[in-house]
Amino acid sequence: MADHEQLWGELSALLRGLRSLHGQVLARADVRCEVAGAAVLGQLELLGPVRLTELAQALGLDPSSVSRQVSALERAGWVTRADDPTDRRAQRLQLTPAGREVVAAITRERATVLERLTPDWSGQDLEELTGLLARLNADIATHREQLDVRLETA
Repeated sequence: MADHEQLWGELSALLRGLRSLHGQVLARADVRCEVAGAAVLGQLELLGPVRLTELAQALGLDPSSVSRQVSALERAGWVTRADDPTDRRAQRLQLTPAGREVVAAITRERATVLERLTPDWSGQDLEELTGLLARLNADIATHREQLDVRLETA
């Protein structure tokens, strides 16, 4: 159990550090939006045109919170709405060309910042950490549902 407690502590420290760094990344990339807005842009890049409810689900957030971010991103000219071809009553969100440029700038700056923060890391070190984080993320996604079920029945 102590190993898992230590892992939780390190993950918590990592999340705090990433939150702090993300604001700096946005500033260095000259992107004026909230960190949450950048997360929306990133998900739209991954998902492509998507309904607001699907975007909120992918982000693990309430649709009203995501809607506020989307409105700000629309005003900036980075996101647009288009009719959903499968349901004319619904709309799909998508990145504009300017939005794709913003995502590319953020991605480049993240890589630059990480490179500067890990100057003594070998390619093998980076590959190993990336692999372990990917494994952890997959396990969380797989086993989280089991945990949710156990919590509901408790």
